[in-house]
Amino acid sequence: MADTTTTKVLGWGQCSIDGHDDIVENSTSLEVEEGAEQEATIEGGSAEGRKKAPDKYQLTYNRRIGSAGDVEVGYTENAGDVTVTPEEAGAVGVTLKGCSRHISVKFDAKDGLVAIYKWKTKGKTDPKTKKLIDIEFTGGTTASTPGS
Repeated sequence: MADTTTTKVLGWGQCSIDGHDDIVENSTSLEVEEGAEQEATIEGGSAEGRKKAPDKYQLTYNRRIGSAGDVEVGYTENAGDVTVTPEEAGAVGVTLKGCSRHISVKFDAKDGLVAIYKWKTKGKTDPKTKKLIDIEFTGGTTASTPGS
């Protein structure tokens, strides 16, 4: 029986976002904005109940562009869905659904003309299960390789 070593894929590495392969290296991040917690108290300050708003997620990345006219700069409330597809087998992919989107443009000596994308979920939940329905993760498997 051969020894195996299990490795976990820690990051996206090179990825494609909605078919764009011109993403600036190390510019992609997924962050969470925790929902606010409200607490109902009764006389004397004891907590009677708690309610927490759903979390929201923001995907940010930079994309090299040829001119500012290549992108629609500004804010779009109902911009749709966005999907990150990692090139690395086993890396976690993600789809954010029903997002708002903000695009701005910057220029610097290292990367040239870059569009900065920010996609944000709205914190939608399933009314029955209360689970988030506007984010979906795919992949995230580990790979086993023969050990030495």
